[in-house]
Amino acid sequence: MSRDRDRSDRRRKPHKARPGGIAVTVLCCLLGVPTGARILPGIVVAEPMAALQAGALLALAYLPLRPALKLVTLPLGCLTLGLSNCAVDVGLLYACSYLIEGFSVESVVSALALAVLINSISAIAGGFK
Repeated sequence: MSRDRDRSDRRRKPHKARPGGIAVTVLCCLLGVPTGARILPGIVVAEPMAALQAGALLALAYLPLRPALKLVTLPLGCLTLGLSNCAVDVGLLYACSYLIEGFSVESVVSALALAVLINSISAIAGGFK
């Protein structure tokens, strides 16, 4: 009887949520854009402050817009095996380059490489959620 009680107690324990998901996303965008501008060809930054502004705007876009856009493109994502998520990230990067003066993305390949870099940093920092 006590063995059954121990098993049921183990099942009822809630999983601990990882705090700081928003902070990890913001920091990864803030650090990923300047890093990508330094190491990737095709990401042009006139001054370091423009890269930080682009990272901040990208972080603000990633928090509410990215989940909504992924939900809208979910049927297409099922057909393309998730490649539409890359298109969402590239679109957000192009939007940032349009809105931030001094930050530009010269090609889709460069934007895709920067999106992969930021998502890789986010996956490593967030523990592959």
